Amino acid sequence: MINSISDWEEKQKGYLVVSVLCLIFGTYFFIKVISGSYAIEKSDLEVYENLIISNAPKFKERKGKRSRKWIEFNCINNQSTFEITGYDYSCVNDEEVINEIKTGDTISIAILKNDLNDFNTQNSCEIHSLIKNDKEYLDLRCRNEVDTGGGKRIFLILFSITILTAIVYSLPKKPKLFDIVDPILIVGIGSILLAFILYLITLEL
Repeated sequence: MINSISDWEEKQKGYLVVSVLCLIFGTYFFIKVISGSYAIEKSDLEVYENLIISNAPKFKERKGKRSRKWIEFNCINNQSTFEITGYDYSCVNDEEVINEIKTGDTISIAILKNDLNDFNTQNSCEIHSLIKNDKEYLDLRCRNEVDTGGGKRIFLILFSITILTAIVYSLPKKPKLFDIVDPILIVGIGSILLAFILYLITLEL
């Protein structure tokens, strides 16, 4: 009995460590969301006009552990391979980009000022605006909402894990249920359900 109690107390310490770590990381993501760190403002962008397409936009996909989808194209007298990727790609109508932008077309693009070192180099260069004939093909507002939503889901999951692991830590003795079902499984499923409920409650945040 003493050994059983001791084992449970040792496991409780592990749940306490997880609870504290998730609280710290959850707070970090929470601060990023409420401060708008995920959003890109127009003032963060550098615009380049009158670029001429040399290789028309093409859809690309990489499968496997680091799978991703993106669109890339090149321009005359510029070494960069311009890419529409990440959260921008999630919001773009890729068929419009591929079918409406052709070799020889004149466009303007915008990249992050922090990425200026990648412009006109042999590196890939992610863009956040693509305009042809006054038509904007990328939706910055949508991109910001998707990126911010991702951060929000992360901190809700971490806070949910914090709550449930703290509850497990605070239990005075090991519940009989934990002899039947692994508490990690209960915490995992419970955290997902709690995070979903919190997400629905905080949709307006």
